[in-house]
Amino acid sequence: MQHRIDEVPLPSPPARGRLFVTNFSAVGPDPQAALDRVGASTLACMLTDREIELRYPAYSEWLDTHGGDTDSPRALWLPTPDGGVTADDAVLDLVREVVGSLDSGDGVLVHCGAGMARTSVIGILAMVAFGAEPAQAAIDFRAARPGGGPDGPPQEHQIERLVPRVRGLRSA
Repeated sequence: MQHRIDEVPLPSPPARGRLFVTNFSAVGPDPQAALDRVGASTLACMLTDREIELRYPAYSEWLDTHGGDTDSPRALWLPTPDGGVTADDAVLDLVREVVGSLDSGDGVLVHCGAGMARTSVIGILAMVAFGAEPAQAAIDFRAARPGGGPDGPPQEHQIERLVPRVRGLRSA
């Protein structure tokens, strides 16, 4: 069974790259195959160590091998608890990396467990960095990934706090 990978629309004029979102089942068994399927070279993971260990333990080794300053493919990893948030500066750093990859023409694949909530925080903030209004970005994210969106007030408030900071990422 091939799991769903959705493309999130970026505002016009868009980045040269493309933004995709999915769940762990689409990525965990074979991260390279998931990247190849959509033509992406950067993978951003939002899972905790425990979530990875429970389902696809070899995946953490792949993340470690491809993290940092390595050749393509490149792994970005921000462990974030299910339904929760991590520090604003860490999220901003991840969004900065995603936006930079998109501006460089790379495809970026973002995932969490279901590809809905934690993934939406990164997706919506990246959309805002490319000029989307936050409310429209949330609508467009949900249209691209049905059922997707922040999982309650902590994630909603994090997006609200970071919107002013991500608006300037592309000019910084």
